[in-house]
Amino acid sequence: MKRSQTTYIIFGASGDLARRYLLPAIRNMQHMNYSGAIIPVSRKDYGNLKNLIKEGGEKIFHLAIPSEGVLDAVEIISTNFGKENKSNVKIMLEKPFGKDLKSAQDLVEHIDKYFSEEQIYRVDHYLTKESLQNVMTEKWDRNNVASIEIIASEKIDIESRVNFYEQTGALKDFVQSHLLEMAASVLAGSFVTVRRHEALKNLEIVCDINKNECVKRGQYAGYREEVNNPGSMTETFVSINLVSNDPAWRGVRIVLSTGKALSEKLTQIKIKYKNGTEKIFNIKHEPEAYERVISATMSGNHDLFISSGEVLESWRILDAIEQTWKNRTDDLIIYPKGSDISTI
Repeated sequence: MKRSQTTYIIFGASGDLARRYLLPAIRNMQHMNYSGAIIPVSRKDYGNLKNLIKEGGEKIFHLAIPSEGVLDAVEIISTNFGKENKSNVKIMLEKPFGKDLKSAQDLVEHIDKYFSEEQIYRVDHYLTKESLQNVMTEKWDRNNVASIEIIASEKIDIESRVNFYEQTGALKDFVQSHLLEMAASVLAGSFVTVRRHEALKNLEIVCDINKNECVKRGQYAGYREEVNNPGSMTETFVSINLVSNDPAWRGVRIVLSTGKALSEKLTQIKIKYKNGTEKIFNIKHEPEAYERVISATMSGNHDLFISSGEVLESWRILDAIEQTWKNRTDDLIIYPKGSDISTI
């Protein structure tokens, strides 16, 4: 890997993601012999990219910008650098990848006009976590599994991220990406992209969502006042039950749950066996996860990123929930801050 020949360009370098994760990660990498140029780009620079970014060598464009800005950014990059050798231009995209199935399809089609799938790196930093990768190497009896529960519980609330959270909610923020990708990895028993994709194809919700049989959404008390929206139906908690059509997982209950303002910070994969025993894997906070994300992009390791097929399958799974929630106001559970996730 010739890191010295790579130019790392951050669109949205003044934003929260870049400030908290990307810039510290790249600074740490400089201590590990990364010596390529780092170029911050804001919208005012779009007309001057050719002067900011010199010719030659690999260019990684990390789009740490709101999803509504991705379409323009991709087109601008293609206009300026689309004629270069394909292996020299890579695009890193941050979630959410669309806001529903239709917008995700439109986004994939738009990007496909300008860049090939092998040039695109859709980031889910959970896939680079060693504590998640270790789950794949553990010995556990897959033939006698009764249920798989994947939990992401947070003590923090939305922390003043009002606009982001009102537009996103827990389903899009955590389930569509992190939790479904963790489930796909467990069911596939692998991080290989095509196997995760196949696992997602087999996942579905089979109950009547209208009867709240397998889908719950909640909102912590005080959220509406916090976002100054008395009628907000944005969920800060969600739990869904799925099944897999893969014969190897027939009859196994799969539950994904996440929420904010809960009693503890915890990301956990819990395997429950038919004999009543269970195996628990704790997925840890790993500050160096974004260093691995950037390094994996440089080395071209697509198995640590989400394919367009996986994005569309994850939205396909959740589309019925999205459509049902648009027409309902009577199913939102209001829970006190500090609640245990299992009691909601």
